[in-house]
Amino acid sequence: MKIKSNMLSGIFVTLILSIVSKFLAQWLPFLGAEGIAMLLGILLGNTVLKPKIFSPGMKWAEKYPIEIGIALMGLTVTLKTIEQLKLHGIIFILLQMFLTIIVVLWLGGRVFKASSKSSMLMGAGNAVCGSSAIASVAPAIGADDDQRRTAVATVSITGVILLLLLPVIGPYLVGQNNVLLGALVGGVVQSVGQVVGTAALINPTVVTYATLFKMLRVILLTVVVIAFSRMAQKHNSASDSTVTAPKGIKIPWFIIVFVIFLVINSLITVPHSITFGAKEISGFFGVVNLAGIGLNLKFDTIRKAGGRFLTYGLVTGALQVLIAVILIHFLF
Repeated sequence: MKIKSNMLSGIFVTLILSIVSKFLAQWLPFLGAEGIAMLLGILLGNTVLKPKIFSPGMKWAEKYPIEIGIALMGLTVTLKTIEQLKLHGIIFILLQMFLTIIVVLWLGGRVFKASSKSSMLMGAGNAVCGSSAIASVAPAIGADDDQRRTAVATVSITGVILLLLLPVIGPYLVGQNNVLLGALVGGVVQSVGQVVGTAALINPTVVTYATLFKMLRVILLTVVVIAFSRMAQKHNSASDSTVTAPKGIKIPWFIIVFVIFLVINSLITVPHSITFGAKEISGFFGVVNLAGIGLNLKFDTIRKAGGRFLTYGLVTGALQVLIAVILIHFLF
């Protein structure tokens, strides 16, 4: 996305916060640069950096640098790394996504009395990739702006809470195995950026595995969009022009580049300076991502989501973790 002039101030403060967090991490290693960036971001984003002049740039900094970071991760892994996921890793993601959608739709319709469209948006956001999935599904099912915004706010808040909790409780739930921790984080946490941020609070190896598991979820986004589109069509009359079947398969650019780099790194010996540089840049952009998440999490957003819908999101997040832990213990 092109950087506009009104974004510069927000991008600047996010980068400064990220650099300061890297510096402070030398004295607070138990928090790490990522954790410091997240906590300071929440504090500053709701106080001195609350003015709307910073908002466009901070939103840009939360979303786009991490995409570059994920693309560069392709230079730090090989096909041998993916082999460690094995068939049960793919089965885990498929079952995790399917069961998440079923649970979310059931909770929305039977427990929290949400509309079918809101439930679908919650299902897509939690099962696939947060706000990106919601943005993809919303036009396909004819959801209005209020439904979309409420779902985005709820799913984002749930993702932030999981980001803070999973690094602490994850080792108790699945052990110290990096692959299993990667499966838990990559299979549960909502957005791509939040997955990387959560895993970074554990260790760099978990970041690699969590990203791979998350990639499988993102690749399946088109399938989810088509499925929800057809469900919405059944709930609407044939004359409803707001619901149209999605066309084509859209895979995010950073996933394509990630795969290309991964193949190159598997076939030839990439100089250490390049792989090291890619790892360092990717790591820094992970800090930027968490700084952006913190800065963009406004207390007003939590309030506007409403108690009922926020509870819907939190219950969904808890059940996602439970499902993932059961599947991990059963499949791995």
